[in-house]
Amino acid sequence: DSGQIGIIVLGVFVSALLGAALAPIVSRRIGKKRGAMIVGLVAFIGAPLPIILRLAGLLPPNGDPSVFWLVFATTTLDTALIICFQVLTAAMIADLVDRAELRTGRRSEGVFFAAITFVKKTVLGLGLIAASFVLTLSAFPVGAKAGEIPADTLWRLGAWYVPTILVLWLSMIAVLSSYRLGRDDHEDNLRKLAEARAAAPPLASI
Repeated sequence: DSGQIGIIVLGVFVSALLGAALAPIVSRRIGKKRGAMIVGLVAFIGAPLPIILRLAGLLPPNGDPSVFWLVFATTTLDTALIICFQVLTAAMIADLVDRAELRTGRRSEGVFFAAITFVKKTVLGLGLIAASFVLTLSAFPVGAKAGEIPADTLWRLGAWYVPTILVLWLSMIAVLSSYRLGRDDHEDNLRKLAEARAAAPPLASI
């Protein structure tokens, strides 16, 4: 009902606070790359958990109050982990900007983050295509309303959704594993940049 929807929306705000607080802790304890990979994997487990439990016949029937609270808890935790993951990966990109400056002598934040924006737009388009395939494979009826969809159609939807998310998520983690800039490397880059800036001649005054 509307009250439950409001609670779930409130949980998203809580997720933002949790994710923002968790990111620096994870970065300090285990590093950005390793932390992002671990957080990403845990986030994958949380996202489809209610669906997996339903497919396995382990979730209470609809109408049971525990179903709502399970969805609320998994949504809040999963969103917090995704926000934490995004903070860590954004920090990793910022570290690459420093390495690029060391190699080229130019600051290129705009180029890096323009590339990230392009990738996000591309992934959004691919996500819509993937969603269309999942709906087609599950024979989801066009224009269906909540409560009117056959149970076997819902089961097929979940059965196609979970492996699709698994493949996409693990592909992302595999790409992330190729990131080679560690904490010591970044600190060394910062030291070299500071030395180069200190040795550079001052700009002539106009």
